[in-house]
Amino acid sequence: MTQYAGLRELAQLISRLEPQLAGATLSILAHENKEQIASLLLEGLGSGVSVQNSSGEYANHLANLRVGANKYTFAQDWREVYISEINYCACRIPPGGHGLLVHHTDYPGVIYDVSRKLADHEINISKLNVSREQKGKNALLVCVTDEEITPTVVAAIEELPQINKVLSLQ
Repeated sequence: MTQYAGLRELAQLISRLEPQLAGATLSILAHENKEQIASLLLEGLGSGVSVQNSSGEYANHLANLRVGANKYTFAQDWREVYISEINYCACRIPPGGHGLLVHHTDYPGVIYDVSRKLADHEINISKLNVSREQKGKNALLVCVTDEEITPTVVAAIEELPQINKVLSLQ
């Protein structure tokens, strides 16, 4: 295993979330091992993604992927590689993680509503991040769970008010 084990799997996750990768841009932010990082990410993403190198060093950030209006940031710490941001929403999605991305219109109680549906299906939350453009506008809830998210759970959350789209991380 390399120090970047898991990057291919994270890229495969994004290719499932973003079926139209044509025209996507991958920016390598790491100062060292740029070729290895790019190779692993491209193996998971497939073709149609252009690669560019960024000048400078970005702490623990390895790369950014822009797909249309969406941006994903890959990072690494002493434990693992992970997705650290989705559209500027801080998160920590490790390789092989279970969970949800819930795109919604910001409203009071969204955390309660989503967590209640997960609890109803006996799913435990290990990490939860919520970010919004501004009050009452587009928002993203990133939820990493201990258990797998089934299509039944996704459907139950999609029925909640002001939920626009729910994507399982599996």
